[in-house]
Amino acid sequence: MRVRLTTIIAAAGIAAAVVPAGAATSPATTGPAPQISDPVGDANGVNDQGSGSGVDTSLSAPVDDANGDITSVVFQTKFKLVTTTKKVTTVVKKRRVTKTIVVTTKVPDGFTVTMNLSAAPDGNHAYDVFATNSTCDGSLDFTYSTGPLGLNEVDCVGNFDPTNPTSLLDISTVSGEAAVVGKSVVWTIPAGAFPVGGTFTDLSAQTELSPTLDPVMDEAKGTATYKVGQ
Repeated sequence: MRVRLTTIIAAAGIAAAVVPAGAATSPATTGPAPQISDPVGDANGVNDQGSGSGVDTSLSAPVDDANGDITSVVFQTKFKLVTTTKKVTTVVKKRRVTKTIVVTTKVPDGFTVTMNLSAAPDGNHAYDVFATNSTCDGSLDFTYSTGPLGLNEVDCVGNFDPTNPTSLLDISTVSGEAAVVGKSVVWTIPAGAFPVGGTFTDLSAQTELSPTLDPVMDEAKGTATYKVGQ
């Protein structure tokens, strides 16, 4: 668990600066469209990422931090095949005939959250995907870093109350963990961590330099939502 303290910094000062498990589990053959898409080559810390400009822009200059360059984020349901049998009786030539039928059903089995990058994740960055869901009073933070912070968890961060500084510590963990797969960070969330039918909204993502978590090198936002089980 951690508390993020965002520092306002000038743009000029930072310019230089799942894979489903188990044979019984199978993803969709064609993946869904990303809920978040972001231009390639804009991980430079100047696109309203801590600069305080208040304007969402996407500039591919002066440099690009490829290991922190977000290209897309995809929430995708995992499925498993459940096989059951049932007996069916029919009448054939006035005789009752009973047969055993095997029924295979595809049921939700958790989901993955995949942050795709321009280059493979490294230990110099922290990677975060944010969302809201009814199971968390504040916001959810899917976070990962192999750097000194050693972050690999899903946090429910409570709403900050300016009259109560200890509200910054209102953080609880949710089941799930991440792994690096090629040029992506993939969080795998087990079945039951979030109820089927629950919706994730206010989706966004960002990468930061580790261990300071400042500056934010790239950020991306989306208007799409994700419903667990679909």
